Amino acid sequence: MKLGIHFFAGSLLAIGLSSISLRATTAIGLSSFEGIEEPLVRYSPGTRTFVPDAFVNIAELGDDTFRMSLRYRSDVWDGDRDTPNTDRQRAEVKGLGVHQETGETFDYSTTWRTNPGFRGASRFCHIFQLKSTDGDSGAPLVTISIDEGQARASVRYWPGKARSATVVREFPWTPAVWQTVRVRIKTSLTGDGEVLASINGDPFQGVRGVAVYRPDATDYRPKWGLYRGVKTGLQLGNDYVEHKNISAEKAGGAPTQENVPLETAARKLAHDSPSKAMAWLQTQPSSPARAGAFAVVATEWAPRDPAAAMAFVEKLTPADGRVEAMQRVFNRWADRDADAVLRWVAARVPAVELDPLLWYFATDTTFRYVARGKALAGAELIGDSGLRGRAIEHVVLIWARREPLAAAGYAEKSAGLSAAQKGELLARIKAGGK
Repeated sequence: MKLGIHFFAGSLLAIGLSSISLRATTAIGLSSFEGIEEPLVRYSPGTRTFVPDAFVNIAELGDDTFRMSLRYRSDVWDGDRDTPNTDRQRAEVKGLGVHQETGETFDYSTTWRTNPGFRGASRFCHIFQLKSTDGDSGAPLVTISIDEGQARASVRYWPGKARSATVVREFPWTPAVWQTVRVRIKTSLTGDGEVLASINGDPFQGVRGVAVYRPDATDYRPKWGLYRGVKTGLQLGNDYVEHKNISAEKAGGAPTQENVPLETAARKLAHDSPSKAMAWLQTQPSSPARAGAFAVVATEWAPRDPAAAMAFVEKLTPADGRVEAMQRVFNRWADRDADAVLRWVAARVPAVELDPLLWYFATDTTFRYVARGKALAGAELIGDSGLRGRAIEHVVLIWARREPLAAAGYAEKSAGLSAAQKGELLARIKAGGK
């Protein structure tokens, strides 16, 4: 059993993002998303070096449309955020509305097209992923993928502990042509799950009566964009995928865009004054849509003045999406100044509502690869001992892939781990992470 997993499943989700009132959500801007995974480096395989890069890969085009671009030549290509991964590229947005939990059915939709010269290569190429945020998140749970060439795409899922994906539905795909794909997913630990796909509004087709889960996972989050495997010698270029009409909603009713009017009006006000936008929202009737709009304005505010944005959202009520808004500000603040956000947290812990923020800080950012000290500093601040142990485990096991002795030394000395947790973690390091 992995450290603290029972606590995580039972308690973190009760106070985290899944506690927000359920609502259908349509993305109208980058601030609609929980996070953005922008390539920050370029990799040169000849010299095996990374160089920081300021090119904007993820952009709003207007009309609720987003472009995710990735550049590739055999001698240099955009990287995977700022991680040391040399075999993949990523430009994705993640999280839209509440997360999906085990046993729930959600619909995820996008209308998408590529650049005219786009082609799938011999490695993976995903334009949508549903991924676990807690248990085994190595493989995605469900993907929409572009297959090799310029003819076929597919929806796939990874059932439970399976090492390979199962194709749910294949469908034709043509470069530069808009196409709508709607995926319906019911997560299940037993045999009543389903993964279905509708292409351009046709009837849902796929698999029913199957297990649909990742090991030890209870919480899942969608991602849209372009994520593909690379190596030298591929027939790739400077490519993009455009997504519009992105939505996430719990199944059972007609598609809705109930969040759009408030969020659109609030974003316009926030362009000049986020505080005025927040004040205007406070005059509107309480609703899940208003809660979502508070989070969107907070996200717009965070890059300009994260401390002021956080001070405002700390005063929101749970019904107004306090947790989601705090998570959004925290994420953007951490991207800009991780040390400042850690100081902010350190002055407030222990606090139950901060535990999920710190969990994501330690396990969901690139700090666990490129600034391990920051990731571990965040993990050590988690108040609950079970969740703290799980977060430390996550970071240390990544560290142990390259430096097992150093990782084991940290585990032995960590004040955040109990004796039992240390013993289990050290045993896993010795066993190669298993």
